[in-house]
Amino acid sequence: MNTIKAFHEQPHEAKSKLYTRAHDREWVIYTSNYDLYRTNTATWHDSLAVWLSPEKKRAGEKEIPEVYRKELLAWDLHSEKVAETLLELLSEGLGLGAEKFKDLGFLVTKLIVGHYHPYCPQPDLTVGLTPHTDSGLTVLLQNQVGGLQVKHDDEWVDVEPIPGALTINIGDTIQIMSNDKYVSVEHRVLAKASKEPRISVVAFFNLETESDTNYFGPLPELLTLDKPALYRKFTMPEFQEGFYSKGLDSKSFIQKIRL
Repeated sequence: MNTIKAFHEQPHEAKSKLYTRAHDREWVIYTSNYDLYRTNTATWHDSLAVWLSPEKKRAGEKEIPEVYRKELLAWDLHSEKVAETLLELLSEGLGLGAEKFKDLGFLVTKLIVGHYHPYCPQPDLTVGLTPHTDSGLTVLLQNQVGGLQVKHDDEWVDVEPIPGALTINIGDTIQIMSNDKYVSVEHRVLAKASKEPRISVVAFFNLETESDTNYFGPLPELLTLDKPALYRKFTMPEFQEGFYSKGLDSKSFIQKIRL
């Protein structure tokens, strides 16, 4: 988190060479409001994103800013161990073998994003991140500034930071494949008037995104006559098309493919 903060607090000239809005073509991306031109709302944060898998999208080591290269590559290894353990537990929680979610490819695509939410003079006029759900499995590390909220029973609830703790989000693809036994969590980040910036490091783990021949849907092992599939099958390119064609939102793809 210290090195993410150090990157974002460099002079503009040092960061601008990495600035891009071509989010689907670059492997190291510095940007503000990734969905700025696809949504009606501008939010209060900057981001530095680095693709770490699959191999053909993996950023070269020298492409990663030196100010946090060593720390990012170390966190990549640690966060993947956490994700692997969680995927095993989630599989077993469905009564399936521990390798099920891993075998389906939930560790194939990996993106680490460092969000920086600076001091906001009028936090009541904006948000840090608009309400949304994630796609696969998310491992979040955050500092003590706070601002993260989850929606529970139609009310927004603060997720108070706990020193040394990780926050885990289940995303839409896991909800679909579990046939609603697991539910993706809607969350947002408030803008803050804190002089100390909010820092979060987010590791996203997901399925392979480019194959249009691999279809995913509710796992057959979970379906019975009494518990039929709640969703039709889909491909990840279909999922990605929906993600990159609009601003952040909550469960729109889930609603689209629900039977």
